[in-house]
Amino acid sequence: MPSFQVVDTYVNEGFKDTAEKIDSYPQKEHIIEMRDGDTLQVEMSVDEAQTLATLSPRITVTFHNVSKVINVPAKMIDPSSKERFIERKLLDQVSGQIQPGQVVAIMGPSGCGKTTLLNTLAGRALNGVTGNVWFNDQSYDRSMKRKLAYVLQQDLFFEKLTVKQQLTYTGLLRLSNHLSRRDKLAQVEKIIDQLHIRGCANTPITLISGGEKKRVNIGTELLTNPSVIFLDEPTSGLDSTSAVALIHVLRELAMQGKTIITSIHQPSSQIFQSFDQFILLADGKTIFMGKPSNALPYFATLGHHSPPQYNPADYVMDLVNQDMKIREELKEAYLQNKINTNVKTISNQLQKQQQYQYSTAGRQYLLAEPSGDVADLTNPDNVNLIPSKHESKWPVGFLPQLLILFSRAFRLSGKDQFTRLSFIQAICISVITGLCWFRMDFAENTIPDRSSYIFFIMVFWPMNTLFGGLLSFPLERDVIEKERASGSYRLSSYFLAKSLAEGPLKLILPTLFLIISYWIANVNNNFGIFLAIVAFQLLSILVAESLGLLLGATMKNLEQAITAATILIMSLMLVGGFYVRNLPHWLGVWGKWVSFFKYSYDACLQLQFNGRHHYKCVDGSYVPLCRNNSNGTFASEEALQYFDIGLSIGLNFLVLFGMFVGFRFLAYLSLRFIKNNSGRT
Repeated sequence: MPSFQVVDTYVNEGFKDTAEKIDSYPQKEHIIEMRDGDTLQVEMSVDEAQTLATLSPRITVTFHNVSKVINVPAKMIDPSSKERFIERKLLDQVSGQIQPGQVVAIMGPSGCGKTTLLNTLAGRALNGVTGNVWFNDQSYDRSMKRKLAYVLQQDLFFEKLTVKQQLTYTGLLRLSNHLSRRDKLAQVEKIIDQLHIRGCANTPITLISGGEKKRVNIGTELLTNPSVIFLDEPTSGLDSTSAVALIHVLRELAMQGKTIITSIHQPSSQIFQSFDQFILLADGKTIFMGKPSNALPYFATLGHHSPPQYNPADYVMDLVNQDMKIREELKEAYLQNKINTNVKTISNQLQKQQQYQYSTAGRQYLLAEPSGDVADLTNPDNVNLIPSKHESKWPVGFLPQLLILFSRAFRLSGKDQFTRLSFIQAICISVITGLCWFRMDFAENTIPDRSSYIFFIMVFWPMNTLFGGLLSFPLERDVIEKERASGSYRLSSYFLAKSLAEGPLKLILPTLFLIISYWIANVNNNFGIFLAIVAFQLLSILVAESLGLLLGATMKNLEQAITAATILIMSLMLVGGFYVRNLPHWLGVWGKWVSFFKYSYDACLQLQFNGRHHYKCVDGSYVPLCRNNSNGTFASEEALQYFDIGLSIGLNFLVLFGMFVGFRFLAYLSLRFIKNNSGRT
């Protein structure tokens, strides 16, 4: 952890006694020195808790000749193609510079590269990217992500949490350890007020409006007081009033010195004119970069005149959505009109003006592109954005991450697991099961019924839990990838916290089921045997859940995962030793040993017929000892001769435990290394 010192300052004068002057000097702020040239500013709130200062280090975003190329399977574009891949250029030599305090819009038709450019500037999905991106005078580095915020187009949350809970968990995870828990909670309250969401703070996210969800989405990123905020089509799905209110919030943030960069599809005229800069893309190339008020005059110089009283944003979008010929003309015209900040380049452009095919009168309406020289780069606050090597990558340590994520997972799982319907289901099934095997006699003819009871309890709850585990990661993957992309926590912290929080909760209802049905069925009166059977059932459930997590983490398509799980679970049941006792040799020699049902079933059979209970003979159908002694008795262990028992109770337990650990570890590896590339980054 880096060394740091706290320096107390006042805006107008110094102070000696904080306690005496806090009321008379409400503008007091603390500056925590974290590393050379970089500071974390905080200010004192009314209740003396620290919150991050409103002003953050100003950052200028400069990008020069940014291009991106991807390889697309040729068959997707041309089924008759013999090539394996076809190169497709998503961005082509895009340049620009965005200053602190500006709200900049990236516009263009669908597929023009808006989101790709936004992702590239934010340091996401950089495969195939060439060119340069600078933040102030430093090239982009992954360690800068704490200074950047990315608001996705989709509002991804755990929607059963309230707004305040969502922001609180995010704040506890993403705010630095230098702030106490009280300070972090004060920052959450500040963001709630800043974004005007106090009225819905205690409302579950699933019940709030689209505009409020968008502000919560922005709030989760604002908690760390970022200097640069990227937003992917933030007004999509909002009505005009909500969209204007959202842009007003962005304007307020820009006035605090933040750099705001947003992609937007087709804004209203009011929103369009509120931007400081406007970048228009078509087919991955720039066709305009300047002030919104200069867009129509620029296109007029090219012979494209907007009708009077027409929304400028609608007009330029209609223009670039026309035929390919017009788009090509606009792209070529921008290349000839664009201005470069390099003096020598400008001179060369003026010398070649007579060679241009298109009018260069529109040059006055364009903003200059950076040339890529050091002279273009600025660092207004002299801030070092790259942390020192000895500073931790994560805002908080592994154990705090684990505890916070455990609390969130426990809260969410509890709501899912313990509903009124789930309790009714468990109790009803346990009573029905007990009645079906009601008070079985200790007699030879009940041996098949006793084995069927054991197999049922070892199949029903594990199968139920497997499909629940299967849905676990697919339903959360987008949220987790969003939070991980922001540097919130380690994947191992999330995985372990989820396992510790959900595992015990999933065992409560099966235990309740067994407590009721076991004693109604009169399985074995020995309480120790009962506890051992409970233990095997719960371990079998954990194995099934781990297998479900593995399938859910490995297979990207949920429908395919459910199909695979159904085939797998049915196969394991069939070779588990109950339905088919004499499998074909080529299958039985290995098939039964891969079924976790086999191990729990065998172990519980041995437990059930343990304790030297005396059973009544009937006709010797199941116990050879009774064939000539139908009125006699036999010890319960004799019944095991009827079954194909493979391993001892202890070995069955060890194998099941090994499966639990193995499947769980493989699920973690799948979650870590198998990426979900669907949707936007």
